[in-house]
Amino acid sequence: MDARAYERLYPREAYEKTLASGARGDGRPLGRPRAKSCACGTASNALGSALAKHGETTACAGVTGTVVAPDAETPESGFLDVRVEYAPQASAEGRPGRAHSKRDAAAATTAAALRNSDILGEGLRDLCVERGAFVWRLRVDVIVLNDDGAAADVAVTAAVAALRDCVLPEAVVERGNVVLGDEGEGAKTSTNEDEDVRKGTPLNVRNTPVCLTTALYGEHLLIDPTHKEEALSECEVSVVLTEDGMIRGVFKPGGEVEATEDTLMKCIAAAKLHYETSAKVIHDAVSEE
Repeated sequence: MDARAYERLYPREAYEKTLASGARGDGRPLGRPRAKSCACGTASNALGSALAKHGETTACAGVTGTVVAPDAETPESGFLDVRVEYAPQASAEGRPGRAHSKRDAAAATTAAALRNSDILGEGLRDLCVERGAFVWRLRVDVIVLNDDGAAADVAVTAAVAALRDCVLPEAVVERGNVVLGDEGEGAKTSTNEDEDVRKGTPLNVRNTPVCLTTALYGEHLLIDPTHKEEALSECEVSVVLTEDGMIRGVFKPGGEVEATEDTLMKCIAAAKLHYETSAKVIHDAVSEE
């Protein structure tokens, strides 16, 4: 029987034979994540933007903002909203509702990663324009363009890079109203023919949260699984870390089995092992923009 036909008819048996050889379907060892890349400044109409790619899984993120009234109980605190959507062509999964569950899981993981890491400081006080009157409400929109597995990891990378790329326009309160410099759209002013400089204040991003997903298949732990590996796996665990080594979140969206304490510890250890490489991709993208 043709190898491809056998894989379609008996996917688990075919994959077990692949794992028995000590490698995965794409040739990686079990503990190796896919190659990562990231670029900032990909959307000219956003305050900050980024395009991230882990293997073939791709996501873009853009930051927009408006000045609003704060909550009465927190007069100095701004707002940070996160939304994750899937492009129509993002997932090849044909079962109804599956794309929505994956989207919801990626959205929950991304929002929790930014919130739990205090990425813009405790209480979002940096987003205050005038205490009790005006604060920034930032919105991070992430679109998964292609889901070839571990979409939450790529969504977090894109969101964090977009926030690090974000420049807030100057906001001045005049006679009870807010006036935004350069029309508040992150507009660029040319200083010479070769350089564009955005006017405003860059966000003071305190931390760089990174997410790493591990899939459990039998006795094997598959770091940074592909879409095919996710479909065969018994469960997935996503771990969010920051540069201080603190665990900012452990997420297990569904799955056929419970993750044991030993499995969770191994997933956390893998996330710590690969943190620096993943964070460097974000920092390099911001410095090159």
